[in-house]
Amino acid sequence: MPSPRPNVFAIDPHNLFDSRPTFSHVAVSAPGSRVVMTAGQVGADVNGKVPGNVEEQIRLAFANLTRCLESVGAHVTDIVKLVYYIVDYDHTKRNHAKPLLDFLGGHRPATTLVPVPKLARPEFLFEVEAYVSLPQLPSQDVDVVVIGAGLSGLKAAYEVQQAGYSCAVVEARDRVGGKTWSSDRTDKGKFVDVGAAWINDTNQSEVFRLVQELGLETVVQNTTGNKLSEANGVESMLFLRNKAEEVCQSLDIRDPLRNGSHLDNMSFEDWVRSVTGPSESALASASIWTRAMLGMEPREVSALFFLNYCKSGGGLLQMRSDQKNGGQYLRLAKGTQKIAIGLANLLRPDTITLSSPVRVVEQAASAIQVHSTRRTYTCKRVIVSVPTPLYKEITFHPALPADKLELSRLNRHGYTNKVMVRYSSPWWRGYGLCGMLQSFAGPVTVTRDSSVDELGQFSLTCFCVGDWGRQLSKLSQAERFAAVVEHVTKTLGSAGSVPQPIGIEEHEWQWDQWSQGCPCPAAPPRVMTRLEPALRASHGKIHFVGTETAYEWKGYMDGALRSGARGGREVIDALGHGKL
Repeated sequence: MPSPRPNVFAIDPHNLFDSRPTFSHVAVSAPGSRVVMTAGQVGADVNGKVPGNVEEQIRLAFANLTRCLESVGAHVTDIVKLVYYIVDYDHTKRNHAKPLLDFLGGHRPATTLVPVPKLARPEFLFEVEAYVSLPQLPSQDVDVVVIGAGLSGLKAAYEVQQAGYSCAVVEARDRVGGKTWSSDRTDKGKFVDVGAAWINDTNQSEVFRLVQELGLETVVQNTTGNKLSEANGVESMLFLRNKAEEVCQSLDIRDPLRNGSHLDNMSFEDWVRSVTGPSESALASASIWTRAMLGMEPREVSALFFLNYCKSGGGLLQMRSDQKNGGQYLRLAKGTQKIAIGLANLLRPDTITLSSPVRVVEQAASAIQVHSTRRTYTCKRVIVSVPTPLYKEITFHPALPADKLELSRLNRHGYTNKVMVRYSSPWWRGYGLCGMLQSFAGPVTVTRDSSVDELGQFSLTCFCVGDWGRQLSKLSQAERFAAVVEHVTKTLGSAGSVPQPIGIEEHEWQWDQWSQGCPCPAAPPRVMTRLEPALRASHGKIHFVGTETAYEWKGYMDGALRSGARGGREVIDALGHGKL
């Protein structure tokens, strides 16, 4: 996965004034590129809200332009020309200059500033449009194309290549790993996971085997010390937990409808109320479960889906456990993205193309053509490794079957934002705490100690999820971080003083172009009953994988790998059991 060559070249003609660092007088794209043009982007968020501060509005406009670039796999360095429009431009103020330089990061496209009396709405003060040169790669013929370089896609590609077939992996992001994403803003090897973070070494055999093969160091989740729970989640909790465990253990993960179809007629909230009556305290406990595990409220998810989801990890108690055999027993010292990076390195050289969203898949009797924004592939089989709600991002010819389209439309992601708060020391342990908080008040639902002591990385993972997370998302990032730190301080830090964080980072997965939520799509009531068979069904020569399609450990890395192995086997069987 080499770094791309420069695609746009700045030219400074002789005898013109020095335009550095803002722009170049002439910008030229490399040969064999494709032109992409964006509409004018203004400083309004997804809800149409416009910041009152001029600089904030300009930065938001550039952030929106960045999303436009991501949608075609382009980068700022692919911009040939920028045109920006400024209302009542005052050359003595130049409010746009700093945000523009920050956005360009040293890149110098040709630019034009256009002063205007007004824009489409009176509150809009700035608008920017881009002309982009997207490098094109030669077309490629392979046996199999895998769409998506998360764990499912990489595992499928590995199985296909091991069977002797040629395979290309096409990834929209500029990295591998999907929802495994390890961040090190310290540049000192002190990674934190803003995506998937936990495994175990017993019943998550697929992921642990791979971790061992790759020689990756694991860290046992800290459980030494007391846990904290904020009030309002005690009444009927043990009864409800035991009843949920009983019901989910009665389900067959390979055929949950056989004796659980009646559970699909109600939301998980409806089921909780049928068990505990009008107890708001019991519902508060159930809300912790669905928020922490799916980023959703109990009213949003089918009772059958949630209980079957739990059963896929051995049951509610085991899936939520931080102890041996539990869902959160081990972490990776240098982050879980190392799993995807290691698996990618096991593939043949030049298998993976990054920053190359697939937009069209054309299936004919003789072959399939896969059109990404950078290359066209011709192949015999396709494996789609993206979440069901993202099927809409790809145009299929012929169209997906009606049931699969409906499943894609109805399945939904929850809201998950992992706010990682770094400290210079694990101060909570000094107060006899393990770092685990369960809150019934918000804005944080659950915290866990995500430190790696040997590397001097000390942090708390703060899950801002479900409705509380959505409300928090409406605030500015500075306000979100302040609210999270305040919540941690008044709960885990209630026994004494709390040091100031040395760093805070987050990732709001709902706004991620290529995830659109986290951790795993879930079904609302009355979807599984009608559409469960469509989840894993192939469409002609196109196969579908992803952690949501796993029978074991849905939503986890182990489930992702298991689903990728299934997709690989399906394709190998279809092609004739391998060439080796």
